[in-house]
Amino acid sequence: MRASGPRAVLAALVGLLTMTACAADRSPEPSTGSPTRCEVDDGTAAALEPLVTGKVPAGYDRAPDGAEDTGPTDLGFAASSVGGPNEQAVLSALGYRRGYQRLWYPPDGGGNDLIVHLYEFCDAQGAAGYLRHTRDRLLSPLWGSVEIDAGLPGPEVALLQKGDSGGESFGAVLRAHRRFYVEVGAYGGPPGETLDSLFARAGALSAAQVAELP
Repeated sequence: MRASGPRAVLAALVGLLTMTACAADRSPEPSTGSPTRCEVDDGTAAALEPLVTGKVPAGYDRAPDGAEDTGPTDLGFAASSVGGPNEQAVLSALGYRRGYQRLWYPPDGGGNDLIVHLYEFCDAQGAAGYLRHTRDRLLSPLWGSVEIDAGLPGPEVALLQKGDSGGESFGAVLRAHRRFYVEVGAYGGPPGETLDSLFARAGALSAAQVAELP
């Protein structure tokens, strides 16, 4: 979700945590393959690109990385994408290390875009905390989303913002996988497609992204 434009509807942010190297009063967690030392916003966002799914959903083209402000996502950009005044502090406290975003769109320019946000935290607790933070944010009166049962496999969270007066709706599928936070935003709705179709696309892309992660 970005601070402006329809994609701002979901510059996901979820969470609440830090890692031992990023905050002093943290209880240790079971090993999840995360680094023993971690520098918040370590300047290596571009190195995350090989882990971003290259799957092209049926009926879509992949936008070049960098289109619509996608591509490598450092701490400042991740915070500004959401636009909340305390977002950067939340991400830092949770141990945000780096991120990457990728966009797909219909060739006819119909506007039913798909966007993946892949964020890496210092540990699994940070990723899970950010998911909780984003879910709570999107369910707040300001954002006006509702949580739905989309029948998605696994522990995904599905949220919906219905467009007013028959306008475009926005679906979001959120997931924490080890130290990674995955958010897929899908734009569509009447008269473009049913909500079932909206979440089928978002859920499939979320599963493809998680399959790429270590």
